[in-house]
Amino acid sequence: MKSIPDVNGEARRAYLREMQDGFTPLQSDFEQSPVWRITLLVAVFVIGINVFAPAPVAVSPASAHATV
Repeated sequence: MKSIPDVNGEARRAYLREMQDGFTPLQSDFEQSPVWRITLLVAVFVIGINVFAPAPVAVSPASAHATV
């Protein structure tokens, strides 16, 4: 297949980038923030405690009727 020469390709791409600059919000550095890191560490800590906690001890069931 023969490629079609694109004489104005660079100018068109530059124009499109310029048009989209005002519409595209800048990406925040939330993932780099200390609040995110502390939240992630606390979540990992809580999950680790729940995963590695010993199993609950089986308690014998109480009788249904109490004798008085």
